[in-house]
Amino acid sequence: MRILASIAFAGTVALGAAGAHAADLAPPVYPAPLPTAPIEGGWYLRGDIGLASNAIGAFDVMQNGQPVRAGAGGVNTFELRTKTFSETVSVGVGVGYRFNSWLRADVSGEFRGGGRLRGMDYVNFDGGGGSTTSQTNTYAGDVRSWVGLVNAYVDLGTFCTLGCLTPYLGAGFGFANTAISNFTDSSAGFNSDWGATGSLGGYASSVSKTNFAWALMAGVGYRVNDRLSLELGYRYLNLGDLPEIGLRDPATGLPQPSGDAIRVRNLSSHEVRLGMRWMLNCTCAAPAPIVARY
Repeated sequence: MRILASIAFAGTVALGAAGAHAADLAPPVYPAPLPTAPIEGGWYLRGDIGLASNAIGAFDVMQNGQPVRAGAGGVNTFELRTKTFSETVSVGVGVGYRFNSWLRADVSGEFRGGGRLRGMDYVNFDGGGGSTTSQTNTYAGDVRSWVGLVNAYVDLGTFCTLGCLTPYLGAGFGFANTAISNFTDSSAGFNSDWGATGSLGGYASSVSKTNFAWALMAGVGYRVNDRLSLELGYRYLNLGDLPEIGLRDPATGLPQPSGDAIRVRNLSSHEVRLGMRWMLNCTCAAPAPIVARY
C-alpha cells in the first residue's frame, strides 16, 4: 500500500507541473497580413503655370501680296533688322486619367498672354524723278493665344534616393487660336531731293487665326501624398502662323493702296512650367489591421 501511495503522489506532482507549464505559455502570435498594393489608376485634375521664351521663324513685310525684296518693285535695298516676340505667361487647367503606373493622358486648355511682337526694317526705294527715299519702319503689337491640347505621358519609374522623384516624357497635339491687337507701324523717311518725308506708317485692326498646334514635354514629378503630385517641366510648343496683319492708312482708316501687310510664320516657344495633379478617385491601399501582441 505504501508503494502505491508513493506512485500516486508522484503522478499527481507530474501532472500539476505540466499544467503549470502550459498555463505559462503566451497565446500564439500571427503575422499581420501584408498591405495590398494601391491600384495605380483613376481620374485626376491638373493645373499649370508657365513662362515661355518665344521665337518666330519668318517676319515678312508684304506689298501687293508679295514679300518686299531688294531688286523688285523699285526697291533698291531691304533689310529686316529685328524680329522679336517677348516672353509670355501661361495659365492652364485640365482633366486626365492615369491608366497604370507608367501611362497617363489628359486634355488641357490654357491662356497665354503678355507677349509683344516687334520688328524693324530699312528700305531704300526709287522716289520718282530720279530721287531715292530711305525709310525705316518699326512694327509692334500685342499677342495672346488660347491653346487646347490632348497630351499623353510616360512615367519612367520612381527613384526615392532623392525623395521619390518620377521623371516623365510626353507629347501633345491640338489647336492654338492666336490673336494680335494694337498693331502699329511707325515709319520715318528721307528723300534724296526734298529731305525728310515726315511721319508715315499705319495701323491694323485686331485679327486672329486658329492653327494646328503640337508639343513635346519632359520633366520630373514629386508625389506629395496619395492624391497630390507636383511637377517641374520643360515644354516645346509650336503654335503655327500668326494671322496676316493688313495695314491701314492712319488718315483715312482704309487699307493702304499698296496692300501693305505683315506676315509672321512659325511661332514657337520654349517653356518652363510648374504644375500639380490631384487624384479624384484615389485607390489607396487600406491600412494594415491592428494585431494584438502579448
